[in-house]
Amino acid sequence: MVSKVDRSPGADSSGVFRRPRIILRPKKVEDISTILQNIKSYPSPVRPLGADYSQARCVGGDGGTTLDTQPFNKILEIEGNLVRAQSGVRVGDLVRTLAERGLELPLTPEIANISLGAVATASLPQPSLQDGLAQMSSCVAAMKIITPQGKAMTVTDREPDLMRVLRSSYGLLGVVHEVVLKVRDIVPVKIDYQSFSLKEFGARFSSIVNAPGALRLQIFPFNDRITVERRILDVEASTSRSGIWQIRNSVLKNVLPVFGSSVGGMLAVPAHATLNRAARGVVMYAHEWMRELPREAWKARFTYSLWSFAQTEFPRLLSEYFAFCHAYHKQHRYRCNIVHTSSRLHRDRNSLFSLSYDGPAFTIEPSSVGDKGWDDFLIDFNEFASQRGGVPTFNQTRALQPGHVSKAFGERLKLFRSLRKRTDPLNRLQHSYFSHLMG
Repeated sequence: MVSKVDRSPGADSSGVFRRPRIILRPKKVEDISTILQNIKSYPSPVRPLGADYSQARCVGGDGGTTLDTQPFNKILEIEGNLVRAQSGVRVGDLVRTLAERGLELPLTPEIANISLGAVATASLPQPSLQDGLAQMSSCVAAMKIITPQGKAMTVTDREPDLMRVLRSSYGLLGVVHEVVLKVRDIVPVKIDYQSFSLKEFGARFSSIVNAPGALRLQIFPFNDRITVERRILDVEASTSRSGIWQIRNSVLKNVLPVFGSSVGGMLAVPAHATLNRAARGVVMYAHEWMRELPREAWKARFTYSLWSFAQTEFPRLLSEYFAFCHAYHKQHRYRCNIVHTSSRLHRDRNSLFSLSYDGPAFTIEPSSVGDKGWDDFLIDFNEFASQRGGVPTFNQTRALQPGHVSKAFGERLKLFRSLRKRTDPLNRLQHSYFSHLMG
């Protein structure tokens, strides 16, 4: 039985306007089929809603129907090296359940609130350890969907071409209601930090990227510092705890978002100092670095945007980005007030819109509390990124334009657009956001 959610149209919890005509909460899979088949009662576009943490208008209602997947929240089966769960399960809940059984996902995100539906069909890049595994959807071995015509369909990784498209479909090819993900035995992770000036980072870049481990960077353009966080699997290590690690997590989760708008420039130095000391030699499990953000996304007071760039060009690109930030601040008196971050992504072609489809890459992720000037900054940053061959995401890159998308994805975009039109000729699942960007 479908229940109607009594929620007046307007902005979603992240502050992005959705404006559906109706919001429905299906209780069983058959309800999704009924909704998709009944165009008269449930107007187009039909858009699934997961945890509502997209940075862009992926769920936009356009006077249509929003499907709240919250009731699909059961972990169904854990067997061997696979876990089967419904699409509304939050990844944090899944990861903690796996940890209790001595298991983990091959990749663990930092934000726990993401739904498995988003994990399966959206771009969620993560610091990676090996080729073929640089974003969350690459952990997906199978998914069950309801097509735009209301038909049930199961797709597995034995159909790699179709899975490659579905892993970056954003709900445009069908509504996912069940996901199977790969798991492995839990492994301790050793975490170390090194801090470099921009010049030192460029000089040592080859050794930094060729050494083992996943890389996450904290970038301080106005302090000329780059802090490299290296995560190395260490099966023989015993886990240790560090008080300074807890301070590090507290700074990133609480201090910067809450106070960034008022003392943004002042926070860069103490945050940088904290990060330098935060995790030298600390050994922990991946699920311990996950952050549980407030249920209402806007309460986190944290927003970001994301582009990726070819690894071979990254030192030069980073130098240009530092210069861009300084020039923008000089002209507009605005600078981002939360630590900029970056992840190294190995080559991963498991998703059609993978950020490292053409080879290893690094992201640049400016962050803010969404203060005055942020939206204008993103317009210029997007142009900066696109002109330098950057690749955006549809769900995490704000203020995108069609030209940015077509330049970044080229023939892959044409392929997806053609497939989507054949799969959903009545545009049952597509709304104005994707229509604008994809054509």
